[in-house]
Amino acid sequence: MKGDVVLKCTNNMIITGDFKQDGKHGVGSGGTTEKNEVVFEFSESINDAIAKLDNYKNSKTLLTRSMPTPRKNKNIKLEPNGKYYALLIGNSKYDNWENLTSPTHDIRGIEEVLNKSYKFEKILTVNSGTKNEIFKAFRDLSNLTTENDYVLIYYSGHGMTKAEQAYWIPKDGSKDWGNGDWINTNELNIFLREIKAHHLAVMVDSCYVGGAFKGVTTLDTITEEEFIRYGKQLEDAINLRARSVLASGSSGPVSDTVADFNNSLFALSFINVLKKFDKESYPINMQSIYVSMRMSFAGNYQQKPRLYNPDTWGPSDGEFIFIPKKNLQ
Repeated sequence: MKGDVVLKCTNNMIITGDFKQDGKHGVGSGGTTEKNEVVFEFSESINDAIAKLDNYKNSKTLLTRSMPTPRKNKNIKLEPNGKYYALLIGNSKYDNWENLTSPTHDIRGIEEVLNKSYKFEKILTVNSGTKNEIFKAFRDLSNLTTENDYVLIYYSGHGMTKAEQAYWIPKDGSKDWGNGDWINTNELNIFLREIKAHHLAVMVDSCYVGGAFKGVTTLDTITEEEFIRYGKQLEDAINLRARSVLASGSSGPVSDTVADFNNSLFALSFINVLKKFDKESYPINMQSIYVSMRMSFAGNYQQKPRLYNPDTWGPSDGEFIFIPKKNLQ
């Protein structure tokens, strides 16, 4: 059994997250409005729950804890087998839809941090692209990459669903469906399956279409033991095939900008995570990015990032890893 957790504390702090129950016990994680990470444990037995609470009190363990700050990680050196490439699409200006503020600013900010702190061989950008321009960018990307490479694709712009089909809306997309100028995510699936890459990560910041690539949802639980083994896990993950989608939401609307910023919350939290882990000389995988970004959405009940491993893209035993330049071997 799976579900959502929403708790309001007496001090007005709100805790939100997900849980998964197997038999008599359940586990989960989430975040608070104070930007702390929370780990949940459930039990059908009141006595078991009381015993666990007593153990926490006796060991002075806090139920709410901040994400551990990486330290002394300059020794984590990774050697990718191929090169890193990115395609960043930001549609802000539209012929028939309301213009958006954040997409162009988002891909500009992401391109800046990737160029400065992470070694990407080439970053392709599409600003307010038409359907033909976006499709051409996918073809250009496919011509660049090999089966050893690591590919990031980021889309920000309008999205829409029709008859359970999800679409990206290009600059020249009609206001109404039926003219053939929207981009069906099934068409994108063909491009994505044909792209030659060892690791492929797709990030989607768009209304209604986040769940279009839905496969197995990844639990956002990271334990202390996992952090200790993190370096070894990264070595394994970078050598295994990976396919993943990180979306700003599932099937509902998402926000355009954050107050006092020209970026969306999704993009702003992504940029901040990349900057923080570069500063700490710490490679970061998609799972950790997902956990960190979800904490930025604490208290936002309408929009929650989702991480998927699409079933139709084949096996995904590794993880896309962003490696700061100083951590390259």
